[in-house]
Amino acid sequence: MLDIDFSDWKLGMLGAVACPASGLILAWPMIAVLDLPGMQIAALWVFAALPPAVLNYMVAEQYRQEPHKVASLVLLSNLGSLIVMPVVLGLVFAAGYV
Repeated sequence: MLDIDFSDWKLGMLGAVACPASGLILAWPMIAVLDLPGMQIAALWVFAALPPAVLNYMVAEQYRQEPHKVASLVLLSNLGSLIVMPVVLGLVFAAGYV
């Protein structure tokens, strides 16, 4: 990941928005359907908003499946999580789940 170039920055920005958004959108009906206590609801919200892991890049590099695109996705999504995670944590605390 040290050799990353930002030629795929648009895809990375899409991933930075789409990854937490899709996780949160999928968590919402699950919370409505499942009968979970407050702490588990809070954990589900937080885990749903997490960015993609570096493991994705390592697998893409090993199998030579566009590792530069995956690196851009992972790196920019992790940078985006610096904005998303405090917002989600603030909402979880404001909702009183914790």
